[in-house]
Amino acid sequence: MSRRLSRRRFWDLVIAAAAGVVVVLIALVGLGILVLPARSSPSVTVDAVDWTILQGKTRLGIGWFGQSYVNLSNTDGLPYSVTSGGRFSVSLTLSNLDSFNHTIYSVTAQSPFQVASVSPTLPRMVPSGEDDWFMSVSVTAPSVSSDSSYILFLTVNAFD
Repeated sequence: MSRRLSRRRFWDLVIAAAAGVVVVLIALVGLGILVLPARSSPSVTVDAVDWTILQGKTRLGIGWFGQSYVNLSNTDGLPYSVTSGGRFSVSLTLSNLDSFNHTIYSVTAQSPFQVASVSPTLPRMVPSGEDDWFMSVSVTAPSVSSDSSYILFLTVNAFD
């Protein structure tokens, strides 16, 4: 009978010790001393940004803002990574090469990206001869379940 009692006492002590360890761990997590690892969110990598500028031509036959296609790539600070569903900004500098003022009406992104905002707010007139008209576009990345890479396609609409 004493042997049965000692086994029972042994298991009681093991259970009490395990419960004590659990209580201590919960207390350490609650106090912020023991931090559990955060679950890693997948990322979206933007390998390149392709801008298309919808525009007319000057009397000399060149686009109001120069080239109709602008590509940003690894020489322009890309690739760029952002958390799935996160926001990031891209910018474009335009020069109005025409002798007339022209308006930028909108900027759109090809799916799965979305334009969140544009600064300055559009529509915005770009004066004739303006050499460095700066535009910043805040873009929302797609929500993905695993790390993904994309080319971001943006379109600037400058048609009257």
